Amino acid sequence: MIKLKYAAVLALLLGAASAHADINVGVVLSTTGPATSLGVYERNGVQLGAQTIAGQKVNYIFLDDTSDATVALKSVRKLMSEDKVDVIIGPTITPAAIAIIPVVAEGSTPNISQGPTNSLVQPMDAQRRWVFKTTTNDEHEAAPLFKDMRKKGIKNLAYIGFSDGYGDQWDKLVQRYTPAQDGAPAINVVAKERYARQDTSVTAQVIKMLSKNPDAILIAGSGAGASTPLLELRKRGYTKDIYVTLGATFGEFLKLSGSAAEGIYAPFAAVMGVDQIPDSYEAKKSAEQFVSMYDAKYGKGASNIFAAGGWDATKLIEAAAPVALKKAKPGTPEFRAALRDAIENTHNLDGARGRYNMTTTDHAGLDTNALMLGQFREGRWMLVKP
Repeated sequence: MIKLKYAAVLALLLGAASAHADINVGVVLSTTGPATSLGVYERNGVQLGAQTIAGQKVNYIFLDDTSDATVALKSVRKLMSEDKVDVIIGPTITPAAIAIIPVVAEGSTPNISQGPTNSLVQPMDAQRRWVFKTTTNDEHEAAPLFKDMRKKGIKNLAYIGFSDGYGDQWDKLVQRYTPAQDGAPAINVVAKERYARQDTSVTAQVIKMLSKNPDAILIAGSGAGASTPLLELRKRGYTKDIYVTLGATFGEFLKLSGSAAEGIYAPFAAVMGVDQIPDSYEAKKSAEQFVSMYDAKYGKGASNIFAAGGWDATKLIEAAAPVALKKAKPGTPEFRAALRDAIENTHNLDGARGRYNMTTTDHAGLDTNALMLGQFREGRWMLVKP
């Protein structure tokens, strides 16, 4: 009888210990290499995440993929096989984010990607059901830019973008948004040029674009690499409208561009100027909270959309983990599956990038008002009011 009681007590103690197993979060980001200017900010955002959830300690295990898809794959495999992580945040760049999809699916490990493209979560299938993202969908980003072009009556557009998956996706968006629609005439794409992220000169591409006398130019790039065509265009006297993508709204891009950035247009997120956002914006308080936290740690005006995406990933985990903990303990396949299900059932969660409502077919979950139109004026982004 005594032995039975001892065994029962021991079982209870072991059960209590296992119930308090740490939640391990693997984080694979580009903190070196061509995408450093994005990955470092995403890492900073993740570092602001909760340290405990429902009484469980949270461990963030950071690995640098050097902006290389092959390294990202190795890092993800290591996190799953050796560190037994419950969820993975990242990678940063599109090629790496796409490459790891079959790996996280095979390992039944939820992934909250920082890659920007729709193809990470669409069309939904057996592999993508394990992938979520805290970045806006392509249409969120493209819609305000092309809406402004049509409003201004732009007829001829030139496009230049990275020669990788990011540029490919924007090439498709240009094809999607420039045909005639809703009674408005087509926007003629008079030139399409590509360049590598690390290229230091795009003189030949810019000369070709300018020879077509475009009414506006769209640059699809991010970080320091996005400044290369902008500087070349300004050097050659181009003063008409220039549109850039979200990756060219902060950090190294603005530092390198300097006065050349004056007047350019970009998608505008709440964290780019939260003081300009109307109170009716549903996620304003959460955006204000993030900006306050981030700027307090990294300096006034340091907050940006990519750091916001990293923080929002931790918010999704913070909201979903208590639900999953009711079904299984961390470190088990059952917990990972329950965590995936709980993230998919996230509703009305306000983050820095907007309000998230995930569904079985929508693993981005952001409303269409998550991005607006901004213009860079006198050293800061300004919301362009309708």
